[in-house]
Amino acid sequence: MAEVADYDSALEGVLEDTSRLIIKQEVEIMEAAVQAAANAINMSALGAFGETANKYDVFTNDGGKKFRVIETSEYCGCNCTNRVCCRPNHALKLHVYLPEIDTEHGVMHMDRPCKCGQCCACAKCCRQEMSVYEGEGHPESEEDQSKLIGYIQQPVGGGIFSPKLDIMSREGEGSDPIASIQAEAVCCIAGICCDHTFTIRDPSGKKLGKIVKEKPDGLANIAKELATDADNFTMHVPPTMNPKEKGVMLAALHLIDYMFFENEGDFACDVVNAKCKFKCCDMYCCGCVVPCSCNCDCCGGGDDDDDNASGGGNSY
Repeated sequence: MAEVADYDSALEGVLEDTSRLIIKQEVEIMEAAVQAAANAINMSALGAFGETANKYDVFTNDGGKKFRVIETSEYCGCNCTNRVCCRPNHALKLHVYLPEIDTEHGVMHMDRPCKCGQCCACAKCCRQEMSVYEGEGHPESEEDQSKLIGYIQQPVGGGIFSPKLDIMSREGEGSDPIASIQAEAVCCIAGICCDHTFTIRDPSGKKLGKIVKEKPDGLANIAKELATDADNFTMHVPPTMNPKEKGVMLAALHLIDYMFFENEGDFACDVVNAKCKFKCCDMYCCGCVVPCSCNCDCCGGGDDDDDNASGGGNSY
């Protein structure tokens, strides 16, 4: 096993000359099975109890070295409680490990507080944020506060019609953004029919790189994204970018995943009532995220007083 000193320089060692990172979220079979069973009996809310913490594998452009990213989101001693009640805006920590060494000593960790749902990004309690630390440990301790390498926050208004995140070296009103990440989309975000690109720019507006949420390739991957939360991302950055800044960009990628792609392509099949529902995309404005779904009633009818009973239609 490597000495502690090896972990201190691990982030720089892996990311120093890296220009591309490939992030693959692990498929959780049990989570998908519980959600499908809940939908089949028209009790989709019960599917939340099958929610499990996210896990990711991160590959560098040479395909060799990689990170393992594992979420912890405990509340009252239970790792799933926080997710059941507040997903996808729940408080969480993401721990970054070197799997080639072990999964006990982290090289970086990210801390996101709980937010008040997908509401207007005006008050601080509604603006998404994440603190990024080098090494492992507890951000509450004074020692770990000195290891802060970056801070990510939605600006006031959330980018208006195009989602935006500001990257800063530290938290505080006096901290100016060192970069920004903004979606190449207006109003409409998420959906599995196409790639979704988020451009990284410096304060002058110069393009530094991009984060791409990849559309599923082939029927098997389409089925995987419909049934699970598993997503694939690619991050492109200049090889000369500071390794710690690359680590903060990686953290921003994970925050984007939780903000927009946790429920992407939600598909619910209600066997009891012969109905199904598919989320096409999310409508975005000033931090508010409203799902746009397509409903299908296979029976083509229902109760006369049910406004939603129809052969098909959209739900917003």
